[in-house]
Amino acid sequence: MDTEIDPESLALIIEIQLQDLRCMTKGKHTIGNGPDSEVAAQFMEAEVKNLSSFYADRSMSRSIAHALVTDADAIAAHVRQEKQAADDRAFALRDNPRGARRQPTAIASSSASHSKGTEDKISQKLAALTVDEKKIPSAAELSITTAGPSSAPKEKSALRNCVACTSEVASTDSVRCPCSHDYCRDCITSLFSAATNDESLFPPRCCKEPIPLDLYKPFLSKTLLGAYEAKKLEYGTLDKTYCHVRTCSTFVPPAFVKDDVATCLKCQSKTCTMCKGETHTDDCPADTLTADFLQIATDNGWQRCYSCRRMVDLNTGCNHITCRCKAQFCYVCGLKWKQCSCAQWDEDRLVARVGNIVGREQGGRNGTDAARDALAARTRQNLIENHECEDHRWRSRNDGVVSIVCSGGLGHGPFYVEVVWQRLDVDAPMRQDVVFSLIATILDIKIDDESPALVIELQPHELRYIAKGGAIEQRSRAGN
Repeated sequence: MDTEIDPESLALIIEIQLQDLRCMTKGKHTIGNGPDSEVAAQFMEAEVKNLSSFYADRSMSRSIAHALVTDADAIAAHVRQEKQAADDRAFALRDNPRGARRQPTAIASSSASHSKGTEDKISQKLAALTVDEKKIPSAAELSITTAGPSSAPKEKSALRNCVACTSEVASTDSVRCPCSHDYCRDCITSLFSAATNDESLFPPRCCKEPIPLDLYKPFLSKTLLGAYEAKKLEYGTLDKTYCHVRTCSTFVPPAFVKDDVATCLKCQSKTCTMCKGETHTDDCPADTLTADFLQIATDNGWQRCYSCRRMVDLNTGCNHITCRCKAQFCYVCGLKWKQCSCAQWDEDRLVARVGNIVGREQGGRNGTDAARDALAARTRQNLIENHECEDHRWRSRNDGVVSIVCSGGLGHGPFYVEVVWQRLDVDAPMRQDVVFSLIATILDIKIDDESPALVIELQPHELRYIAKGGAIEQRSRAGN
């Protein structure tokens, strides 16, 4: 629709369209079951009403801006008079009346001149951005009606030369850079657009000084502003990662990178931030730091958990490793426990472990050399036979089960007994803590809340046997 059409004709066109649409919606049918044509007409009517409101709001804003520009001098003069009168009255009420009138006058005039300059700039920008300049008086026309002699300087100062295209444009339709060079609206837009397509031109500069974006946002479209902010984040990222899919190649912001894996916002593909290719299940070949660390681990004989990839350094004890993630593996070869034929003990670590245990025992600390040697021999033999267990612990879980942890002394540890309370069917129900005490007494275990292990389940008849004070054959799922 032509934007230069007069308001009366525009209002008539909109009203005719609304009448036609109302006629189209007058049909006999059940409510909610109208034909598609009527539904389309209703949507069209809503669009026309929105368009009518838009043009009405634009007309009102132009009217306000026109009044602001044409009546600015009169309004400013009236405001200055009111302010001057208020300042004079305030100083007149003071104890020192001499010279009190001159000083406020000077201050008021200085403040008024500064305020007038600011108001003029705001009025000019408002006229350029929101008002059709053909329908409002120009700055030169206003100056002729108010003060004839000053019309020439004002008309000359209203024009500026664009440093890019050398054309003369109104000051209200140009921007001034920190280096005092002026750009027209089209050239400043082209400058910011080029910066979003070429990193070497980012940020936009003039005379090697960056051009601040905040000063020129009114001259840039929302699309260009969004592209500029996106490129600002991309160009400001040191180690950039782009989607490895060739048909996508979208930049992945650092906020969407976790554990060296970047998730593309466009296609949801996973990209390795090390080699910039598709993600790996194993270590990235391009990760030199990890490669160096793995070489150090190999030189020192460290082993890596096959499940969580943590590195383990064994000081004392057997080669059976239970990781924090509950995975169990051989410290020698790294395979799952009992899937290899490696030795269960390293002699040096066995001797060190025996020394630690003997040092804690009363006979080892205060006994004779012969007693200490005998204790060491027994401890060594016990570790070889029952290397996986040291003591028993149990813990309760929050998912309705009771967990009994065994970490030694049974020959087939570590394990814990899991009792599912929903499966219990006893003749005389008992409180859980009573059952705990019976189990702890029969299995000779200590209470502790910190023990991980494998699982062994007690069948209902076995639990009833425990509840009645009987014994139970101790088994391990990790055992034979």
